[in-house]
Amino acid sequence: MNILITVGIFPPDIGGPASFVPKISDFLIKSGHNVQIICLSEEKNIYVEDKLNVIRINRSNTLPIRWLKTTYQIIKNGRKSHLIFINGLGVEASIANLLLKKPIVRKIVGDPVWERAYNQKKITESFDKFQNNKHSLMIEIQKLIRNWSINSAKIIITPSDHLKGFVSELGFKKEILKINNGVEITEIQRKTLDKPEINLTIVSRLVIQKNIDLVINALKILNNVNLKLNIIGEGNEISKLEKVINDFNLHKQVKLLGKIDNNKISKFLSNSDIFIQASDYEGLPHSVLEAINYEVPILSTEAGGCKDLLNDGERGFIISTPPNKNLIAENIKFIINNKDEAIKRAVVAKTYIRKEYNFSTQAKVYMEVIQKTVEMEL
Repeated sequence: MNILITVGIFPPDIGGPASFVPKISDFLIKSGHNVQIICLSEEKNIYVEDKLNVIRINRSNTLPIRWLKTTYQIIKNGRKSHLIFINGLGVEASIANLLLKKPIVRKIVGDPVWERAYNQKKITESFDKFQNNKHSLMIEIQKLIRNWSINSAKIIITPSDHLKGFVSELGFKKEILKINNGVEITEIQRKTLDKPEINLTIVSRLVIQKNIDLVINALKILNNVNLKLNIIGEGNEISKLEKVINDFNLHKQVKLLGKIDNNKISKFLSNSDIFIQASDYEGLPHSVLEAINYEVPILSTEAGGCKDLLNDGERGFIISTPPNKNLIAENIKFIINNKDEAIKRAVVAKTYIRKEYNFSTQAKVYMEVIQKTVEMEL
């Protein structure tokens, strides 16, 4: 079977789709299928050598040019495909498919219209309130295009019940499946050495809804020189974060590390004492799953599927949304002072994802869905 996968971010980018697409592609190829990937990329990475079959389109092109190039490549490479698996570039793929007429399986991990408007500070509403409120004409047009694009799919896959409800509210009448995100379970033996230094880790795109500035503010409140925060990722909030670090004189405690290869991220997780996710909204972040995989105690907002993943605090530590710096600081202090409880919850979380979020198991479900969808068209 020939499968065309579209995605907005791809390694060396950091983010859920950038983690998922290479793994599911590799699994499908090893299962005997042919996979072609079309993605956006920074100009410096256009000619990065890939083990997979990847076509990279320059993200910095003006929007009309980028759309034209992306749509053209999807049409060109989709003619011999039996199915299009959308993990991003949904509108471009849907437009291209007006000509291709291929079955579409689409994974929904959020709402790009809300995220774009929120990041551009055109709105301040939460993900859920945004869906029902009226906005500017341009945003409402984007919503209509989004809805049309989503409804052009045969099957929608989401990683959480919250997102499943979101898709249903958009009027999607066909099959919506919840399939858990997955990680390749790593067998580790964490060292529980008593040490003065406490390593906090964030792996995230540096965008406004991630609230990384609040975490830095929390460190200032705690005023503990033994706290070290490593922030892995890139994004348009980097200048703001650098200013916060400078204003608070936290250069020795907070490091902005930029993009890091996945194998190096695992080293940071192995040495991390607390993993922090302070976002206003998430689908179900791969970064949290990876941290659980390395048995790192999780401090997360209740956003998206995180509340269910951590079972209201049984498998980690939950803070309400929107978060604030004082709440983050209080929870960091609690975890530090209750190390045994934190380790206990981390072990319970690892046991849970071993059963429910094992990548090998979830990948087989994805492949079955893709095969079924193609067979229905024959």
